[in-house]
Amino acid sequence: MSKTAVLVIAHGSPDPDWLALVESAVRQCRIDLPIRVAYLGGVEGRGIRDEVKRLEDAGARRIVAVPLFASAGSNHVGEIRCMLGLDTWPIGETEPLRIPVRARILWCPPLEDHPVVEQIVAQRIAGLSTNPGQESLVLVGHGSDLPGCHERWEKLLLRLSFRLQNRYSFAAAGYATLRPDTLREQASMLAEKGDVIVLPLFVSQGYFTRRAIPERLRGLSYRYDGSAYLPHPLIAEWLTQSIRMALVEPVQKGGQTEHRSSRRGRPEQRSVGEST
Repeated sequence: MSKTAVLVIAHGSPDPDWLALVESAVRQCRIDLPIRVAYLGGVEGRGIRDEVKRLEDAGARRIVAVPLFASAGSNHVGEIRCMLGLDTWPIGETEPLRIPVRARILWCPPLEDHPVVEQIVAQRIAGLSTNPGQESLVLVGHGSDLPGCHERWEKLLLRLSFRLQNRYSFAAAGYATLRPDTLREQASMLAEKGDVIVLPLFVSQGYFTRRAIPERLRGLSYRYDGSAYLPHPLIAEWLTQSIRMALVEPVQKGGQTEHRSSRRGRPEQRSVGEST
């Protein structure tokens, strides 16, 4: 087995169709390295501890960890980093069980507002918008009640809503979260500016896209298709780009850090000395 391997980490679900979407995206990833998927819960024998051990037992000395989550503000992202020993858990909080890791972890950022994500969002807008000048866009994220996580969600939603309003010239654009719950209030305010388009920023369809969002908007007029990032094929492209970026080799030269890539545009996969 290669000394470098990839671990994609997802939330998990007892729904086999949900799992199939994740596994399909990983199979489409254009990376010639061993790659496994670990789940936080809902899948027996496929936890992070299980999959790290499988990769290490097969010879992996470096593991590229890719969190398949919408935002760095997700409570789970911080939890995963602590489990892998990349961060310390906040004092006073119940610490997650630390996983014994021998391999070096190369951490990738979650989806956030990566250019590939913006492409997916743009395609979904194209399917819902007919006259942007008379429409209001509402981006909806899961959000978080935890300090730090809440601010990361706010920054992501603000950046993306600002860029999309400028790109499409919506009458207005804003955002809302489910935690804290600001969706109905924000949708009602933006409805005064134009016809409301509601766009959820979730990795996959499930309870939040199918029930939580429609229930909060009951009685309001809005356009919504409940779609999520998966099963869009560009998620596989995001995975590919994220892994390749993690494998770029920093080279110290003249007191500055440069990055060495292969001639074909792929990062060299030998003697990589990335810092996490």
